[in-house]
Amino acid sequence: MTHLHETLANHVTEWREACYPSDDYPVIAEILEFAMDDADEGRSRYLRSAQLRALETYWYLRLVQGTAKIPQLYERLFPKSRERREAMGLTAREIRDFLEDETWETLYDRIRTDNAFVRKHHLESLRETLTLDYPSYILALAMGAGKTILMATIVATEFAMAQEYPDLESPFVRNALIFAPGKTILESLREIADIPFDKVLPPRMYGPFSASLKLTFTRDGDKDLPVVWGSSWNIVVTNTEKIRIQKRTRGQQKQRQLQLALTGNEEDHDQEIANLRLQAIASLPHLAIFSDEAHHTYGQKLLGKWQKDKDTGEEVFVEQGIKKVRKTVDFLAQETNLQVVVNTTGTPYFER
Repeated sequence: MTHLHETLANHVTEWREACYPSDDYPVIAEILEFAMDDADEGRSRYLRSAQLRALETYWYLRLVQGTAKIPQLYERLFPKSRERREAMGLTAREIRDFLEDETWETLYDRIRTDNAFVRKHHLESLRETLTLDYPSYILALAMGAGKTILMATIVATEFAMAQEYPDLESPFVRNALIFAPGKTILESLREIADIPFDKVLPPRMYGPFSASLKLTFTRDGDKDLPVVWGSSWNIVVTNTEKIRIQKRTRGQQKQRQLQLALTGNEEDHDQEIANLRLQAIASLPHLAIFSDEAHHTYGQKLLGKWQKDKDTGEEVFVEQGIKKVRKTVDFLAQETNLQVVVNTTGTPYFER
């Protein structure tokens, strides 16, 4: 059985060996080749090998696969039904028999809606993948490989591509929101400010990029983000407490405003500030979202748990709300022209 990431890696290798062809956006080859100090020796100018491979994979997904969602990737990279089933972990006989009479789309619909079927075959993760309305990728690098630098490098190359192809219809990112789960990690992301982007971008691209880049870190006490609404070339780095969606009914909103006016409730005040910041982010066009530590954003356990229905006794999946980062990402996907979501995670495994 071949997994998606293994097949994807093979395709990326072929793309690299062909010198990164892209009929519509050939400049990507100039960027990726510049990242290599010595192509024959396989040495990179600045990035570590794992970072460079992740960057190549990202751009393969963006340009060759058109920022496909994960179900589309399975269909394209595993055109044969049997190979796709195995790659997706759909090996149960019941599923094989089902596909003999029904289409893949019918199976996808069943996974989305049939709780008993999902629970029986442990398809919770696949259900989550099938129900995302936006392209979202997880880049898993070994611990200490430099995920922060990778995220910043992706943003830099996106901004450079957007400046090379300034048509607003082009698919490139013009603003980036980087989520960090907690103040400690937020401090580590300040590393972004010290990255030598001149070793990432060719000289002719580095100049316009560095002149236009606006790097913002959310700070305690700031009611709003110091970004121009609707502007471009912003990298906003924040932790989950400083920007999040807080949905309320109109009655609840008025009541909370009254409580704040009468009591100065600090929690309500913090929520109001967070929502102001979120509105500023929602105004930024061609947005990409980066989440450091993917488990804070995705995973079926974030969504709820299985419980017995009191009336039928059947095990049903009860949604209990989702973590703040995921809720905010879902909101921004609805409110903006979100281009892509990139999650990073570290793994302690070696050569796996």
